[in-house]
Amino acid sequence: MKKYIEIACLLAIAFIAGCIDDRGNYDYVPANEVFPVKISGLDTSFDCMVGDVIRAMPTVKGVEGEQDLKYTWYVYQRGVAFSAEDTIAHTKDLEWLVDRDGNTYNLLFEVRDTLRDLFVRKTLKLTVGTAYSTGWFVLEDDGMNTDMDLVAGGKTTEDLMMTFGNGRMEGKALKMDYKARHPQEVENSDGTVTKAYKKAFTVISAKDMRVYDAQNMSVLKYRNDCFYEMPANLTPLDIATESSSDEVNIGGKFYLMSSGNIGKFGYPMMGTDGTENYRIFKEGVLYSQHCYLWDEVSCSFVYAYTGNSAFTLLNEAGDGEANFGAVNRTGCEMKHFRYRNYTYKYNSIPATWTAYALWRTGEGKYEILDLSFVATNYPIKGKYSLPAGSGLPDAEVVETHQTETKLFFSKDNRLYEHLVNSRTDLADRERVVYTFPAGETISCIRHLVVTTKNVEEKMNRLVVLTNSASGWKLYGFEFINGGGEFDRSVSPEKAMIGKGLGQARYVMRMDNNNSF
Repeated sequence: MKKYIEIACLLAIAFIAGCIDDRGNYDYVPANEVFPVKISGLDTSFDCMVGDVIRAMPTVKGVEGEQDLKYTWYVYQRGVAFSAEDTIAHTKDLEWLVDRDGNTYNLLFEVRDTLRDLFVRKTLKLTVGTAYSTGWFVLEDDGMNTDMDLVAGGKTTEDLMMTFGNGRMEGKALKMDYKARHPQEVENSDGTVTKAYKKAFTVISAKDMRVYDAQNMSVLKYRNDCFYEMPANLTPLDIATESSSDEVNIGGKFYLMSSGNIGKFGYPMMGTDGTENYRIFKEGVLYSQHCYLWDEVSCSFVYAYTGNSAFTLLNEAGDGEANFGAVNRTGCEMKHFRYRNYTYKYNSIPATWTAYALWRTGEGKYEILDLSFVATNYPIKGKYSLPAGSGLPDAEVVETHQTETKLFFSKDNRLYEHLVNSRTDLADRERVVYTFPAGETISCIRHLVVTTKNVEEKMNRLVVLTNSASGWKLYGFEFINGGGEFDRSVSPEKAMIGKGLGQARYVMRMDNNNSF
């Protein structure tokens, strides 16, 4: 049943266009003296869902001859200029069925004097949501096939793929990502094909890949539709979808897709030697058009950029530059390679991507690398030997703190913290920071720092997924005063965000059509 939303608070006078020219003395009469219209009875902003009916009944005062007035309502996406096609009504009172996709819009009411071509406008912020625009998305599986659950409004909606997406995906769950403008071919009624953009989830499992419509969870692309030429063996390892590029690692072969095509991957990139004799590690810095990766064949860091068909080796340390050892043909084995954060800089100063890596040297030593990537510059800014007895080399789940020099990792139901520094005493660098209930095993750790100005829910939170024989649980912990320590005094019962059936592998936060 449609919900009716009433708009009922007073607004101040908005923009008034037009003025009267007194040609005798060249003085100007303000338009609000000639056209003193006041509009009231409208709220400044409101939220609704797709399919809601909005009713607005503004009061217009301050002018005689109402028969000369023309009323128009417009709706248009924020940041995009409105046009005649955005007109939704020509009446003073509005009753409109919300038929736009989930997004943030401007709802504009215009009162125009048709004789003198003067007008007054009021603009309201309109946020349109869907059932999938806000919540915690959890990828889970039954050991063989993948599905997706949603935690929102204090409840868990299970098996979205089975219910709305034409069945589960083959293989264990791996990862999902969100893209606000995924390119998609659309067949028109006249038989022509054009490109449209969809809000979309891209999901990978150990044996499958699909793209889902983020508005209704219908399938936009099956695995065969994601590539111009299907890989011989579809074994996804990692994926990222950004505004200007998508990236996917399929069995160690790396694919880049620019936003200019129709949402399909082409051929895999070539190695630095011009062949496919490479194997990209399962973790790396996948970010927009710039990707920093590890080649397990050459034991080298490599750089991938949209538009290039082959990887580029990073530079070794130059004269006068702090040298922490080679980055190419190192003979080392990568164990973990975790992205930290990205900093965009102005005034021609290049952007920077940071990460931590743990590798095993040819001599059997474990070392942590403090990495800062700028173009193909030498990336190592620090290197630290791992104290004997550390649990990091054997950890299955590792996450970086986004702002502090530390890593989180897990063993069974225990969450550990590891400080990245040169101290040789293990007790000074590594400790258990939280213990979850017996029988639970940690499967995913994510540190989410959300400061985006367009997102209402700001957060600095460590979220943890656990699995047990009875299913999965999702926990959340706030960091104290925005620092590096989270509140460890919170009980598991109070920290729990939601739970469900199956074995969970990954979690992603959506907030008003923004993903984290």
